[in-house]
Amino acid sequence: MPARSLNRLAGAGLLAVTTAASVSACASSSSSTSALAGLSPDQIVQKSVADLKTASSVRITGNVVSSGQHIAVNLTDVAAKGCQGTIGLAAPATSSSKAVSGTADIIETGSTVYMKLSNSFFTSAGLPASDFSEVSGKYIKLASGSNLASFAQLCNPSTMSGAFAKEDTGFVKSGTATVGGQPTLIFKQPKNPSNGTVYVSESATPQILRIAGPAGQGSIDFSDYNATATITAPPASEIIDGSKFGI
Repeated sequence: MPARSLNRLAGAGLLAVTTAASVSACASSSSSTSALAGLSPDQIVQKSVADLKTASSVRITGNVVSSGQHIAVNLTDVAAKGCQGTIGLAAPATSSSKAVSGTADIIETGSTVYMKLSNSFFTSAGLPASDFSEVSGKYIKLASGSNLASFAQLCNPSTMSGAFAKEDTGFVKSGTATVGGQPTLIFKQPKNPSNGTVYVSESATPQILRIAGPAGQGSIDFSDYNATATITAPPASEIIDGSKFGI
């Protein structure tokens, strides 16, 4: 269910947090309204899911909060190419893991993940502070099995759309809003209020523009659908092999 879409999106990021820690109201145009005339809420949502799945690129931004863990993302995903952007996280210490905090630049291309970590992220992941000078300002090339490479789960539009299943039904229109300057239709699932809210553009080709969780759980925005975007690996001079640090 689409609230699962937010929960699963959060889960992808939270999985990376966990593994890192374990290592240590608006008017709408009549034309757009008529374009969706005759479609049920379920059909509109599923149509927007299909558009996300086939998008050549999309920008994903926002903040997700779960169990006190905060994840901020600003990524550009390019289908079959990878992604590039930044990730920030702050997770409190638990009985089984240390607190995790910091930011990271991430590039995923050709199935290889590179991350440039802030000092706090580096040490939060259980890596020796004394080694940070060696990687400062450089991208760490992660091994395919690296726990930190889990962040690459956020690097594919089809993965995002995979959070929605065809059997997701029971949507009702719950008003209108504006997201990123675009008129949107708001959809909820009354029988599953914990699933949050889906905002879909009110256009001939409806697109998911926002997934918002219940109060206090944050939201993720989707924008710049099908914009021209390229993903480029860091220059060799800025890459350091993560195997040296066991990552």
